[in-house]
Amino acid sequence: MRAETDPIQSASVASSNEKAVRLPEQTKVERRAATRYPLTLAVRYVIPNRHSDAARTGLGLTVDLSTSGVRFATDISLKPRIRVKLFIDWPVLLDGAVGLQLTIEGRVVRSGDNEVCLRIERHGFRTRGRWLKTA
Repeated sequence: MRAETDPIQSASVASSNEKAVRLPEQTKVERRAATRYPLTLAVRYVIPNRHSDAARTGLGLTVDLSTSGVRFATDISLKPRIRVKLFIDWPVLLDGAVGLQLTIEGRVVRSGDNEVCLRIERHGFRTRGRWLKTA
């Protein structure tokens, strides 16, 4: 009775310098430094004006968020390289009672189809006041 041999195994035995290679399951190359998390939250943005006290403001929704950037949908396109401040009401309360707001400052890296990609330069959480619990 002859034993069945695996052609890949016999080929690797025949040439000792070659080894069987297993292809990765995901063939798409991810170039981003940080994982994006899909998160839909209301966002308010402010574009400061260096030449006057008036600043442009607008509303939108986040599409996804990572430690290095945020993508959000707006009703207008924003020009690349402009500075933008974002204010996002965080959906989780601190200690179950205190509202939080995520503030982000950064620059637009890409904009189009009413979506803006912003590279985060600064970020932080601020409290929004203590909410009363009802008994």
